[in-house]
Amino acid sequence: MRVLITSGGTREPIDGVRVIANSSTGATGAALADALYLAGFDVTLLRAESAVTPNQQVRRKTFVTVRDLDTSCYQLLCREHFDLMIHAAAVSDFVVEAVTVDGVRHPAPLLGKLSSAQKLSIELIPGKKILPELKGYSRNPALKLIGFKLTDGASESEIAKAVGKVLAAGADLVVHNDQQTMQQTRATLWDVRGPGEPLPHLFTLCNALVGYAKAL
Repeated sequence: MRVLITSGGTREPIDGVRVIANSSTGATGAALADALYLAGFDVTLLRAESAVTPNQQVRRKTFVTVRDLDTSCYQLLCREHFDLMIHAAAVSDFVVEAVTVDGVRHPAPLLGKLSSAQKLSIELIPGKKILPELKGYSRNPALKLIGFKLTDGASESEIAKAVGKVLAAGADLVVHNDQQTMQQTRATLWDVRGPGEPLPHLFTLCNALVGYAKAL
């Protein structure tokens, strides 16, 4: 069975050296790549350039921006047969459209490095939602898709609504975690029937997803 994993956070450039990024390290994706590889799966890891690397010698490709990630997902899924995709990458909700420097608007990214003495403002626009496109990209119509959803101090009803959107977008399984409770509960797996038992550690999450893959 062939598995494609995305991992780490996208970075959107402002100028030649500055970016807008997120706090994702890619540690979860790297751990999943190792666990699935050791379980006998053929693993491809599509990771951010700054993301944690796996210990095992899995096949690796890198991305930087949302566009890079989307393009790589399309190329891999439409050219190769994958049975399972785990979309763990933290995709920026916003990309930089333009930068206004001393009152003059420029398309982003600007070339070179902006002077810190200049007054600037950054114009953001919504980035592309990649997950809803993934099954459409796939040459395998039976591709199973695992999505991730991070919340921050959300109520039970807010979590159910947020996870429900990911399921409605095409995910067969959603890994949910909340920024405020990650020390106690690493993740909870959701499908259309609702949540499963909380998983306390990254190790238990990896075991659960390996078990899911084996059952396919």
